[in-house]
Amino acid sequence: MEFNKIWNWFCKLSLIALILIVINSILGDILFRIKYSFPKVSAISDEKILTEQNPLQTNFKQEKYIKANGEKNIYVLKLQAEYSISGLVVSKNTNFWFRDIMRNKFDDVALIDLGMVWGDLAADKKILYKNLKFKSVKTLGQARQLRISCKNNCSNIPWTVNYVDTHLSHTHMIPANANVMGALLQIKKNDTVKIDGYLVDIYTDKSEVIARTSLSRSDKNTTSRGYGACEIMYVKQVQIRNKIYK
Repeated sequence: MEFNKIWNWFCKLSLIALILIVINSILGDILFRIKYSFPKVSAISDEKILTEQNPLQTNFKQEKYIKANGEKNIYVLKLQAEYSISGLVVSKNTNFWFRDIMRNKFDDVALIDLGMVWGDLAADKKILYKNLKFKSVKTLGQARQLRISCKNNCSNIPWTVNYVDTHLSHTHMIPANANVMGALLQIKKNDTVKIDGYLVDIYTDKSEVIARTSLSRSDKNTTSRGYGACEIMYVKQVQIRNKIYK
């Protein structure tokens, strides 16, 4: 009888703890979004975003480092390349499970993921979504991935597998400031965007490696430089349609 009372109390306390964790997570996500809800437009551009072109990348020959503030910690970024990407947004993820519980150091500094396509993939959204489906997720193993699947028979899609693989990216974004982060949160699926900044490797302030960026659009597995072929980008400027945020 005594054991049953203890067990009942344990179950009640566990339920209360779970409820508090969920509430804390929801409130944390709400506060996170409120913090970045009102980005200011820095300029209006008359130039069309060229989704037909490949990302522009210039690798640095000398080592360059900058500091970046995560939500809780300070990090050191090693700049690998100047980078500019223009494309159609096919996925977006800021849902990193329970932000204050299942958040690792990478989640602390890379605050948003965007899946983007360019070239022929971005030319016609109806053809794209008739053939392919995209989803940006965080797995139980803490990996942040872009999942791509065919809606029908993959052999019938109008592009080769290699073309698809080399004309899409899943980019983990590190905003340079709150206004840039606010702009990134404004981005919606099917937006045409241009994002400028640097490809970076992430270190702690004690030189511990957190993650390395991909430097190629053709790598596609965990043996690549970026562990999963994803780009890690320090974002200095965001253009959404004709609006520029810095």
